[in-house]
Amino acid sequence: MVLKLRSFFVAGLCLVFTCALSQLNPNKGKSPLRYETQMNQFDSLNVIEKDNENSILFIGSSYIRKWTTIREDLDYNDIINRGFGGSNMNDVSYYIKRIAYPHQPKAIFIYVGNDITATENDKKPMEVFKIYKNIVEVLRNKFPTIPITWLAIFPSEKRWAAWDKIQEVNNLINEYAITQYNLYTINACSAFLGEDGSPRTFYYTEDKLHFNREGYKLWGKSISTQVREIAEKNK
Repeated sequence: MVLKLRSFFVAGLCLVFTCALSQLNPNKGKSPLRYETQMNQFDSLNVIEKDNENSILFIGSSYIRKWTTIREDLDYNDIINRGFGGSNMNDVSYYIKRIAYPHQPKAIFIYVGNDITATENDKKPMEVFKIYKNIVEVLRNKFPTIPITWLAIFPSEKRWAAWDKIQEVNNLINEYAITQYNLYTINACSAFLGEDGSPRTFYYTEDKLHFNREGYKLWGKSISTQVREIAEKNK
């Protein structure tokens, strides 16, 4: 009888743990721990790349990771790029201390676009927003006054069916930001939409999701002034 009770207890713990991981990550039980190798690389970079008083930190998913020309496109040299491809808001939330706390950035910019993808695993816009609020709270424990900015999720042909929900996420975060001290959003989505309101495919790679070189140039040109102005709010 005791052995049976122990078996039921262990099974129950496993179920709870599995459910916790499922809630932590919307990708069918995939744990954020799949990014440990990437985090170790970030840890190593932190030893080599030294911050200075003008450093700004970019955190996020593949749009950030693939932005290898970010310094050129934003005309800003002191950028710490900590994008890890395929990540979602739960992944960023899980690792936010490890990514951000070793630095003393002048400002933080966040882009994460993999929570609403027009698939059955999508989170609801309010769920994404709540995770973002949690990320901001964690950052505020370490950086109570520096500017934190959400970079609006872009439209894309691949995820066009979810565009209404993606816009809802951007709007929820923007409405929250205007009520908070040194919290901002930058929305450059209109630059990537044609006259018919659909994505301008010229700026995307063959996967119909990510920017090509011209796309990154346009993104940089569209937001560089705002990035600099927001960074300067940290006096």
